[in-house]
Amino acid sequence: MKIKTMKKISLITLMICLSFTACDSDSEIKLQDSLNTQKKESLKNEDSTQDEDSKNLEKLYDEIIALSDSNSACSGEWDFIAIGKKPCGGPEKYIPYSLKIDRSEFLAKVNSYAIQQEIFNTKWNITSTCDVARRPLAAVCVDGKATLLYEEDRNIEKQDLQKLHDEIIALSTNNASCFGDWDYTAIGSKPCGGPEKYIPYYVNIDRTDFFNKVNIYKAKQMEFNHKWKVNSTCDVVAEPVSATCINGKGNLLYEAERTKEEQDLEKLYNEIIALSDINKPCTGDWDFTAIGSKACGGPEKYIPYSLKINTTDFLAKVNYYSIMQESFNHKWKVISFCDIPNRPKSVECVNGKATLMYN
Repeated sequence: MKIKTMKKISLITLMICLSFTACDSDSEIKLQDSLNTQKKESLKNEDSTQDEDSKNLEKLYDEIIALSDSNSACSGEWDFIAIGKKPCGGPEKYIPYSLKIDRSEFLAKVNSYAIQQEIFNTKWNITSTCDVARRPLAAVCVDGKATLLYEEDRNIEKQDLQKLHDEIIALSTNNASCFGDWDYTAIGSKPCGGPEKYIPYYVNIDRTDFFNKVNIYKAKQMEFNHKWKVNSTCDVVAEPVSATCINGKGNLLYEAERTKEEQDLEKLYNEIIALSDINKPCTGDWDFTAIGSKACGGPEKYIPYSLKINTTDFLAKVNYYSIMQESFNHKWKVISFCDIPNRPKSVECVNGKATLMYN
């Protein structure tokens, strides 16, 4: 039987098996072994010359390349596949192919080519170097041509991304000391979507140049992730609520921190109210004091306090509370009405309760 007939029969048989889920892996292996044995026996008896066999292989290879769309205008998504069979084992090389093609026909020819090359090597006692063909990481369009990309290509792009990231971080402070107003921005792009992270930046920097680089970095990272099929967890990066200087460095601030500071302020306020004796029956002499700090400036309000208490400790806590609230407002960019609370004129006991009097 001639090789073309054998090849046709084997491919038909293999395709029939693959079309039924009942063909388990063991039967496929036995079928493949049987086909290979038959083909090798057939080729040993074939009258074709080495040159003729070589030309048949070359023709099949050209058909595979034509099917892969590698010589067409490069567009869309691409992948790569091992092709051929070296005498020492392993693929001859890797080739790119478009994901828009009929992959069933393409992969069948690739498989046939590997078998035929193995038969050719055996029949004609072909030898070769035993080095392993480098496996690429991706196949993409570069300058309109389907191109295989390797680890070193990825490393170069990764280094370029890191360099751009470092430039952005340097611009975010502009070598300024950590003072004044700060803000934050999202940066980068995760494979699953959303920003890679958030970074603080000093508001008085050249924001045009800064955000231009931030946008370029995002676009390049999206391209990098897609090109190299980067995977990551799909958790959403928590967005901060503010940014400020802490210990000489720009820092991001989160809602949990704000809640904690609010609770600390409320605890201190409650301590002050307890010390003031406001909640006790109103007796003796009283005075009043401003407390807190509004975002627009001025005290938050006025409270009465008994003159029988340790007024030194009490007023020290009031002053500390006002400083802490002013710091809180600035740190968290708190906005408030700018009305000024009326200053009382005295404190009187009304129905046994200390009451601020305005007339």
